[in-house]
Amino acid sequence: MKQNRLSILFPLFMQSITNSYTQIFFAKNRVMGILIILVTMFDLHAGISGLVAVLTANIAAYLIGFNRQQITNGLYGFNALLVGLGLGVYFQPNLSFFIILIFIALLTLLLTVTLEGVLYKYGLPYLSLPFLIAIWVITLSSRQITHLELSERGIYTLNEMYALGGLPMLRLYEWFNALDWALPVKIYFRSLGAIFFQYHLFAGLLIAIGLIIWSRQAFLFSIIGFAGAYIFYEIVGANIDELNYSYIGFNFILTAIAIGGFFVVPSLLSLLWTLITIPILAFLITSGTAILHTFQLSVFSLPFNLVVILLLYTFKLRERYTDRPSLVVYQQFNPEKNLYAKLINQSRLAQFGKIPVKLPFQGFWKVTQGIEGAHTHQKGWRYAWDFELVDDDGKTYKDAGLALDDYYCYNKPVLAPGDGYIYDIEDTIPDNEVGGFNLKNNWGNSIVMSHATGLFSQLSHLKEKSILVQKGQYVRKGEQIASCGNSGRSPYPHLHFQFQNSPEIGAHTLAYSFTSYLSKNGQINFHSLAQPLLNEMVSNNQINDLLDKALHFIPGQELKFTVTENNKISTITWLSETDIYNFTYFICPETGAKAYFVRTPDSFYFTQYEGDKSSLLYNFYLGAYQIIIGVYPGLVIEDHFPLSLFPNPIMRIIQDFTAPFYRFLEANYHIEYKKIKNSIDSEVIQVHSEVKFSIFGKTNARRNYAIEFRNNQLYRMTMLINDRKIDLERVL
Repeated sequence: MKQNRLSILFPLFMQSITNSYTQIFFAKNRVMGILIILVTMFDLHAGISGLVAVLTANIAAYLIGFNRQQITNGLYGFNALLVGLGLGVYFQPNLSFFIILIFIALLTLLLTVTLEGVLYKYGLPYLSLPFLIAIWVITLSSRQITHLELSERGIYTLNEMYALGGLPMLRLYEWFNALDWALPVKIYFRSLGAIFFQYHLFAGLLIAIGLIIWSRQAFLFSIIGFAGAYIFYEIVGANIDELNYSYIGFNFILTAIAIGGFFVVPSLLSLLWTLITIPILAFLITSGTAILHTFQLSVFSLPFNLVVILLLYTFKLRERYTDRPSLVVYQQFNPEKNLYAKLINQSRLAQFGKIPVKLPFQGFWKVTQGIEGAHTHQKGWRYAWDFELVDDDGKTYKDAGLALDDYYCYNKPVLAPGDGYIYDIEDTIPDNEVGGFNLKNNWGNSIVMSHATGLFSQLSHLKEKSILVQKGQYVRKGEQIASCGNSGRSPYPHLHFQFQNSPEIGAHTLAYSFTSYLSKNGQINFHSLAQPLLNEMVSNNQINDLLDKALHFIPGQELKFTVTENNKISTITWLSETDIYNFTYFICPETGAKAYFVRTPDSFYFTQYEGDKSSLLYNFYLGAYQIIIGVYPGLVIEDHFPLSLFPNPIMRIIQDFTAPFYRFLEANYHIEYKKIKNSIDSEVIQVHSEVKFSIFGKTNARRNYAIEFRNNQLYRMTMLINDRKIDLERVL
């Protein structure tokens, strides 16, 4: 079947149109977009004008060569849409009108791109500022354009509804208007409709339905923002007609969504800031209306734009409490997903963007003094660790422990914790005898490494003349740089380690974390961006070549499997791809589902799933959610899935409403290394994972997976889903 030229040049053209409508609420949702398009068509001329403006802006943006993803997301079309709807409501259709509409849509696009360039330097959105400038420009200009005739539509609304849908539409419209709803409820729905220049209940109700379909949290915050405004007006005795006049109350709705859950991660604090903005918005609406009335202009969404941009800029300038509330870093265009991703990825993916540092030794060592230790790790030096080697009985030495060589850690290699330059060295202090102290040279033989601006590490109590590097030398993570000793204030051999933000030996410590490490206490656990605890046995992860190669996927790589279920055999293919932001993912060509992943030297992580959950790719995402690139029999990894993937849709919807304040659903991941063997032909590694979905702590659903690696490949995967058993075997 031949594709038309447009679908080849711009394959997501239709999506760019629907997203242009939903972007006014910061959303990307096709169903919501269709509902909003329907709402705009209640005033047919306004609806057509809005559509023409969107087409003009998106096509022009594409032909000029702007970012295709930005166009698809609707970011270059939604301001033009608002201008088109406004003009369509205010003026009569004629040839002059449509010529003016096309050029004002182009002006809006140019304003959008310009404001994007200016504000994005500060990490700020341009919101509907392009719409405001363009609508004010054309409103002022129209007074000198004689061929633009003011519209009388809206005066004869019943006639317009009859023309749109006949008698059924007219009766439906009258029925909604006759509903005996409380005044605040009516104003709320009409304010929702007013965002798209539709000032009646029916429009607002359909938009509310679209809002709920897209995001329950956004709908909740919209109600809270509007209700808070209504109560504030009543309490202070402000003119409640401001909310009723042109239903300018949509400023409170949009601000509540933006601050409550879109640009800020939804939480009790984001709710508090939503309530704080209400009086500020009210003042700006009143004063802005008074000022702009002089020029016979409407305030429109100006208060919303000012408050959101000013508040986001304020949040970005914080030096402390940067997570109270937290700004959204990777925007998923949905408050629920923003929240669930933050809850999960703040721990499991926290190492990304950090300078990678590892433990400075080989094998498992014991933390004999940790942060805020009982001996020397106090006050400005509290963020530090002392490490020692111990035997199976927990002893740090053999025999009587009277000689330095009796201590297991003495003279053992000390490794560079990260890439960097050797900044300072002390290597002339003799080792103490067991039980001795050198208080004159407190730190003993030491090395200070510079890893990045403001990040240094110090390794102390090293063996005399064991340092293998020189000042200014660049070393790689894991290289031996010295040996463990007993110099300085050290009665027994041990390795002192600390991070610091200045290069002097003995500088105050810095609360930095190791990128990853293993701990051993009965079972082996993996820690990511964490700080070892007192008495923990800790080690770096040793990379396994088989897993390293098997879980290394390159763009364009094809993974083909034979699928066996109930004696039926089929094949399935997944492709490894990279998007324009350089994010890697698997895509199932059959279903269009995508599973995003990242690789670190230590781990393979899935980060996000999009698309059909009946796809086997979804089960691959669940079963291989996190795999450590190391082989440790008994290693156990616990993790959590975003609640947006919870399989019970009704419970998930209920959870969405309460998630910023209380969460009762859980989606847990558990993986163990079960079987590791060497066959004649090759090494074989098996891991077993379990996924549990729980409601109020009670397991609601369970899935089990067995994954086998061999021949440097992900070779086989068995899935147990309820009563289904599915076997996937790699076609090599």
